[in-house]
Amino acid sequence: MAATTATSNISPVVIGSGRGKSTTYIATKVTGPVKNAAGEITFSSDIVQYDDASGGGEKTIASRDSATGKITWNSNASNRTKLNANKFKKASNNQMLSIEKSLTSNASEKVGFNKASGSANQQISSGNGSSGDTSSSSAGNSSGGGSQISGEGEGRKSYSKSLCYPTTLRRTQQDTLRISVLKHKPSTMKGLGFEKRTPGKAIGAVTLPIPGGVGDKNATAWGQGTMTPAQIATSNAVKSFLTKGGKEALEEAKDSLGVLQDNPKDVKAGLAAMFTNQLTGTKDILARTEGAVMNPNMELLFSGPSLRSFTFSWKLSPRDERESMTIMRIIRLFKQSMAAKTTKSQLFLKAPNTYKLQFVSPNGMKGTHRFLPKVKECAMVDFGVNYTPDGSYMTYDNSSMVSYEMAMSFQEIEPIYNSDYTELDGDRDQSIGY
Repeated sequence: MAATTATSNISPVVIGSGRGKSTTYIATKVTGPVKNAAGEITFSSDIVQYDDASGGGEKTIASRDSATGKITWNSNASNRTKLNANKFKKASNNQMLSIEKSLTSNASEKVGFNKASGSANQQISSGNGSSGDTSSSSAGNSSGGGSQISGEGEGRKSYSKSLCYPTTLRRTQQDTLRISVLKHKPSTMKGLGFEKRTPGKAIGAVTLPIPGGVGDKNATAWGQGTMTPAQIATSNAVKSFLTKGGKEALEEAKDSLGVLQDNPKDVKAGLAAMFTNQLTGTKDILARTEGAVMNPNMELLFSGPSLRSFTFSWKLSPRDERESMTIMRIIRLFKQSMAAKTTKSQLFLKAPNTYKLQFVSPNGMKGTHRFLPKVKECAMVDFGVNYTPDGSYMTYDNSSMVSYEMAMSFQEIEPIYNSDYTELDGDRDQSIGY
């Protein structure tokens, strides 16, 4: 296998705006294919900088990892270039794509080339380089669900895990809210219920200051329930027959009959009211004629748990160009990850990503904030951005808004149970819990 070196055309990369605007000319030089010690086909690549568009003053400013495409800058790269690494990476990716055909001739070589360009999740199309993200090729192998539906079609597989606003937040001892994007895992049936839910793999994360108005509300559903004496008698007899047998059911019927025989006047009035209601539709005959109603045996009955909701909002005001790009990526991450996914057949829609919300304190046990609530796996049910929160349209030189207002609402996927707190009771340092 003979290795070949190809260099892309020179492309300009524009940094900044106004008086701070500058243009850097780069090309990407790729060498391969070469087999590594593991027998995998790899490509090595370098980013080359020039003094002008004609190619003078050539110098290598970075190399790219053959397995991940990650850029490593050398001493020839300026600090300004390193601060705008994303722009140079995007330009280099496009340059590599432009010379792919000249270096690859089969699917395995294209896989190695995609890895070198940082596009390992892309599939290989027939002769046209890389296309969208790949889908799971096997049905029914999704973790936790045993799904019979084919894998996702167009769907992003990973996001940055280091997004942070403000960018100086990671250097402080401030309490934060870390929102991780999780791969959604469907529930798995087991016996008469479902297996204990375990969150999916984290594929992205954003760290933000803890917003104002943090709160939670734990609730359970209770409602009024009634049973008339007739319903009690018949229900008791049927239940005894189904659970104990005919002899016990007969005894229950005898007990009810004994109560009727001991109170003939009440029984007579009740039967008269019941038949009058059946024949005439009059429902309040007892209340009108006797000043009484049938005892409803009213009781407040538990009807089920409730799911908690959490709503947060932040005002994001970029202080420099780098921070404006971070805000753009944060908004894009939330918008894309909460969107439904299509299957390859377009016959089904698959659930969006879910989220892990964690209040983090430098003084907490394992980073967890002891004095704020724990939150179970959540779905994002609402996300909104106000691009003019100050009431007027204003932008910086790079067209970024002066401020953004970002609001989002989450809802936990499963209720909070008493046993969830029990699992925390053994902690050396007690916390508020859920």
